[in-house]
Amino acid sequence: MKSCDPLKTIVVAPDPALLESMRSIGYTVEAAVADVIDNSVAAGATAVDVLVSPTGLFQMAILDNGTGMSREEGIKCMTLAAISPTKKRHPNDLGRFGLGLKTASLSQCRTLTIITKKNSKITALRWSLDHVIEVKDWSLIELDVDQLESLLGFQQLNELLNGTLVHWGELDQLSITEGGDQADLDRVAHRVRDHIALVFHLFNGNSGVRKIGMRLNGSPIIPIDPFMSNFQLTNRTPWESIIIEGQEVKLMAYTLPYISKLEPIERAHALKLGALRETQGFYLYRSSRLVVWGNWFRVMPRSEMAKLTRVRVDIPNSLDHLWALDVKKSHAEPPPQVRRRLSELAKTMMMPSQKVQQFRGRRVNQSQEFDFMWTAKVNGDEFSYEINTEHPTVSTFTQDLSDSQLEQFSRVLEDIQSTFPVEDAHNRMSGDGVPQAVDDAILLDRALEGWRLAESSGVDLERFRLAISRSEPYCLVHDFDNRFREALQL
Repeated sequence: MKSCDPLKTIVVAPDPALLESMRSIGYTVEAAVADVIDNSVAAGATAVDVLVSPTGLFQMAILDNGTGMSREEGIKCMTLAAISPTKKRHPNDLGRFGLGLKTASLSQCRTLTIITKKNSKITALRWSLDHVIEVKDWSLIELDVDQLESLLGFQQLNELLNGTLVHWGELDQLSITEGGDQADLDRVAHRVRDHIALVFHLFNGNSGVRKIGMRLNGSPIIPIDPFMSNFQLTNRTPWESIIIEGQEVKLMAYTLPYISKLEPIERAHALKLGALRETQGFYLYRSSRLVVWGNWFRVMPRSEMAKLTRVRVDIPNSLDHLWALDVKKSHAEPPPQVRRRLSELAKTMMMPSQKVQQFRGRRVNQSQEFDFMWTAKVNGDEFSYEINTEHPTVSTFTQDLSDSQLEQFSRVLEDIQSTFPVEDAHNRMSGDGVPQAVDDAILLDRALEGWRLAESSGVDLERFRLAISRSEPYCLVHDFDNRFREALQL
């Protein structure tokens, strides 16, 4: 074949049944809703309403007050892959492949209708799987306004000057996977609410990102901050930057408070995403939208010592091609140059969590100044715990024992030590169980009772006070020494 000869080509158009096949891409309901909301963010919306039918046939809809679309723009929006993933996008554009809205919606429903309003002019377009298969053609249905009255959310859209309503009808997949009762749909709605609250939590007006008010059936969706960044006990590092292809990737590590230090409502917030061990790791944000979370990207394994560490990673959409972002925007892999830096930073960023785990309940860097009840005995990879017989509580008790009593007491301590429930405690704490704390007032009463016993044995008060003030658990009581003095009326 001569180089100037035209190539012989055969045009092979996909069968319209491809739409049916695309439903199995793997979207959950909540991920599908979030993908639709991405379009609302890109449209400059300041309000997004997720609507779920309260009765009757299952319907879901996402309404925004963004710029809306003309008829031509609406048709382009409903066209599969109308924009190349390699095309440069606006920094706030959360799209990627030009597939999200369609594939996300049709993964849940058989009828996708977009009603968009721009400068008070309404355009309504519909993909119907049954219609496409019947006519064997990639044909959109264009609807008249009088055909829209019964659709969930249309009346709210009608009150806006500009905006877009994405309506899901014939929610067959939802019925199959979740159940066909209203209670099943309500349960799904709660999952959707929590997912949106997490994924778009930075769009709260307080994070340097524009505010978007999001609601579910009229009720505000309260953002879920996975870093507990406003909590007093949360620690964070300064921003760290990685420059790649002239673009900035930013990282900041957060160390959550240890679970026992939190009030019940704060504890519920910390565990909102699941067990701490399962939610540690990198939290990847693309244009301020959370994409992937609780993943160390294979730079280090999950560990008990790192379970309080959550690292925010901000990437611009201009680096999508390097992060292997998938259609659902639920999976990404860092490029090699970023992975190397993440690997270097990860161990440093998890050190505060490790320190909290190792010294929880104790005053860090002051372990030599206090007497602890238990001491760790380490032999290679093996370890055990022994009761500290020099602890004032133990030594005061044993000083008046006879040799036979002391021998018997030592055997009791050995039995206690050898049966310390290490594995049970580990399993409970790995599941974020919280050890029951002793009330400060009880400890103070216990110290006073200890003094009465010590006094009867002729122990000097000042010596006793100094010893008990630096001993566990009394040294953990706030302002113990002064409170003990007051109780003794010194």
